[in-house]
Amino acid sequence: MANDKGQSVGKILVTEFVSENINHDALNHDNLAEGNFAALKNDTNQLADNLAAANNIWQKLSPRLRSILGNGDFKAWIAPLTLYKATESIICFNAQNDFARSRIRTEYLHRLQAVWNDFDPMRRRLVIDHHAAKEAISLSYEEVVNITKEVKHDNFEATNTSQLFEPIDLNHCPKTFDNYEKGASNQIAIAVAKRIACEMGGGEIIYFHGLNGVGKTHLLSAIAHHSMESNAKRRVISITAQRFLNLFQNALRDKQLNPFKEGLRGADLLLVDDIQMICGKSATQDEFFQTIMDLLNMGKTVVCTADVPPDALLGLTSRMQGILMGGFNVRIEEPDFELRRKIALRKAQEFAIKRPDFQPPQEAFDILAARIIGTGRSIEGVVKQIFASSALIGQEATMEVVFDTIGDRFKAPSKTVPVENIKKKVAQHFDVTIEDLIGTRRHISVARPRQIAMYFCKKFTKRSFPDIAARMGGRDHTTVMHAVKRIEELANKDTKFANELQIIANKILG
Repeated sequence: MANDKGQSVGKILVTEFVSENINHDALNHDNLAEGNFAALKNDTNQLADNLAAANNIWQKLSPRLRSILGNGDFKAWIAPLTLYKATESIICFNAQNDFARSRIRTEYLHRLQAVWNDFDPMRRRLVIDHHAAKEAISLSYEEVVNITKEVKHDNFEATNTSQLFEPIDLNHCPKTFDNYEKGASNQIAIAVAKRIACEMGGGEIIYFHGLNGVGKTHLLSAIAHHSMESNAKRRVISITAQRFLNLFQNALRDKQLNPFKEGLRGADLLLVDDIQMICGKSATQDEFFQTIMDLLNMGKTVVCTADVPPDALLGLTSRMQGILMGGFNVRIEEPDFELRRKIALRKAQEFAIKRPDFQPPQEAFDILAARIIGTGRSIEGVVKQIFASSALIGQEATMEVVFDTIGDRFKAPSKTVPVENIKKKVAQHFDVTIEDLIGTRRHISVARPRQIAMYFCKKFTKRSFPDIAARMGGRDHTTVMHAVKRIEELANKDTKFANELQIIANKILG
């Protein structure tokens, strides 16, 4: 390059954007005045410093993250991430592809954020993106200036308070009502959510709760998407409780509470996810309580989610508990067989868009719905694994691939279930006595329940076959081995039987 100043800027930008092909000619414009260049150099130097500091944190926390996730998951998903941007409020990573980005956001981001917060005094929010390499190759002078402006407006001194809260991008919002499967476990929640999304104002607070993975976050995204799509003037703020906590702490530190308060109170609809994250934080709860009260008094709507009902949130102040319990509380239950099947089918259809030959047999969805214990997220995770497995080996998603992927879905719980409890639950389910269960009668009405009890004793305990045989009436250990094999064969062939096993398993583990 003909100009030393241009060379200097080029080197700085290479550090920031991890690119060896920056458009240096664009920076050598005649309008790159001396004063503008000096300011640009200072800002880009700051960007480079921020990135270097963030990379230092990343190197320090990686060993802990590896120990938490395991070497396999860390190497497959986390190690390939590239840290490409660091400001005073966010840290941006680039994933290898869209699939990796989606998987990391769904399965690992919450743990990655928790570890990052332990190492970063600023507790900045982590963002996982995927950008093709060519997107960072050519930067004009004006684009560089815009980047430096972004750094200046990342703190609470920004004149536009709306910049504190992320805008909702309708073009990149995959979680809508259209792809939120409806069933008996969530139909009331969906009805309430659609009403909120369609109505302007109301002055009410809605509280959705349910186990992690039942679809609470998806529901909030669907509300936000539909609200803004139907009324572009409606200001919707969607934020996690952790993000609220971080912004509030930053505002206190910088003595800039007014922009923070004004930004939130300007919302027509405030959506707050995972409010259990502020339990035990009395000052943050006080601010959150006042925010809710101000919005309700202005006739605005507030929607919150958590894993448990308000009265089960430990560390929640009494007035926070009171205002949440005074709102409309809706529980989202775990999906039943029919809904689990719908979720699995919908997820497979989404993957088929990326790879049209991904067409698992219809029988596969019956097996998945019957054998996967847990929430919709568990179902989605298994479908992702089937998709990845079939893509890696380059073959169709046959039943063989499906069975290899789901493996043993009745894994032993972390705390061993007593054999007596298993016998009791199985006996109650089939309306037989424990004496019949461990006795010598061979009628099918007691023989099948006896085999099922043996099966769960092996799956839910760490006891040996001889030990289980002794506890099931002093039988030979080969009898237990045969029972386990027979029940597994029936579960793989008969979806109704597999679904009944699911019900019994839930009773035992519940």
